[in-house]
Amino acid sequence: MSEQGELVGRRYRLIQKTGDHWRAVDENSDDQVLLSWERLPSSQDVADRLALFVQQHDERTRRQAAALRTCPNLAFVDDLVAAGDGVWSVTRHVEGRTLAEDIAHHGPAPAETLRPVARDLLRALSAAHAEGMTHGGIAPELVRLEANGTAVLTGFDAIQDPDQAGEADDVRSLGAVLFYGLEGRMPGESETPTGELGPLIAAMRAEDPDERISAGEALALLGEAENAAPHTENDLTSHRVLPVVGAILAIGILLLLVVGLSEQESTDYEESESDSVSTTDSDEYSDEYSDEYSEESSDEYSEEISTTTSDSTAEAFEGVVEGSCLPIYQDGNEEWNTSTPPDPVPCNSKTAGVFKVISTSESSSECTIRSTDYVPWSYEDTTLCLDRVWIPDFCVLAETTSEGTDVGETTAVDCTAPEITGRYNTVLVVSSVRDDPSDNCAPGDTWVLKADEGESHICFRNQT
Repeated sequence: MSEQGELVGRRYRLIQKTGDHWRAVDENSDDQVLLSWERLPSSQDVADRLALFVQQHDERTRRQAAALRTCPNLAFVDDLVAAGDGVWSVTRHVEGRTLAEDIAHHGPAPAETLRPVARDLLRALSAAHAEGMTHGGIAPELVRLEANGTAVLTGFDAIQDPDQAGEADDVRSLGAVLFYGLEGRMPGESETPTGELGPLIAAMRAEDPDERISAGEALALLGEAENAAPHTENDLTSHRVLPVVGAILAIGILLLLVVGLSEQESTDYEESESDSVSTTDSDEYSDEYSDEYSEESSDEYSEEISTTTSDSTAEAFEGVVEGSCLPIYQDGNEEWNTSTPPDPVPCNSKTAGVFKVISTSESSSECTIRSTDYVPWSYEDTTLCLDRVWIPDFCVLAETTSEGTDVGETTAVDCTAPEITGRYNTVLVVSSVRDDPSDNCAPGDTWVLKADEGESHICFRNQT
């Protein structure tokens, strides 16, 4: 049995036990970490687990770094330490309660409280899935809620096993966790909650995996639910004050009506008693006043219409959700194929152009400074920071000169009948995407492009 002060792997000093985990200090960096113990059937299983962990190190590190660049709301296993008949998994320490602890202490959460938690978790899961990583066991105990309200998804397996649960299983499990947050218990086999988050959770928990939405699609659906949801306050005091304010307003309106009627009656009486204004003058005055009022009313109405008309393009940009993927591309003149962001698609969609939304809150310069792979798409106050998702067997434009080939990284064209425009003079086909930079392109490939900060290679061949 481990004890406080014990040094694990000659590196991690155990500080405090919290549930099934130990909070510890990494004596190499002074960072706080979280250690979790897992007993394995035999010492051979321990050796095999460590060997596989080391074997997958480079690929795992690359994928985790890429996912964290997209969404920091993830805690992966950073180290694995053998001890006797088991292993210690080491992750970064996340301050805060688990969702299970929070619900046990406060009870079920209202939808407006759970929405940002759902958004954080869906962003995290979408980022992990985009890099080919699945969780396999999402549960309320593995969701950490930081002091600032941020939700962090923990508990990823140290080893990515091809036989473990897939992306659709992760989405269904997360749907069950959201149900738990709303109801305070895990759902039955096909049970879904009522209320504004009900359709989202139902789509995430569809029994047929082929009908189940992806994490990115769920994130987009949550964005639509947030836009449609009325704003409510959590402070009970506001609910007590609002009826009083409403009553005061009602009384005020009633008084205004009474005073207005009294003044109108007085005016009518004075007009009926007065003979000083001729009928002709009265008619002329009435016509003049009517014309002026009509013109002023028309102008005011036009101004009101012009100021209240919504900008559908701006609303479309504002409605785009981080982590979603958009089917867009540019032509040879660097014009996007659409002026308005279309509906999101799965990030692995077999379509000519797919761009992942990295951020919706950065400026154009911040987007390009963050990574040379990113491209901004802006409208008014909203900038979408985008990263190309390379799909094999689709075509792009390129400019070939005596100095080399310049690939149009944001372009896409029809491979069967390409339209070459702008500065480009060549069409290239994406032959493969190599996640391992040391994995060379095929002999028939004519060009290679480094992507993901050099962590992957995009191989091209000439279009025939």
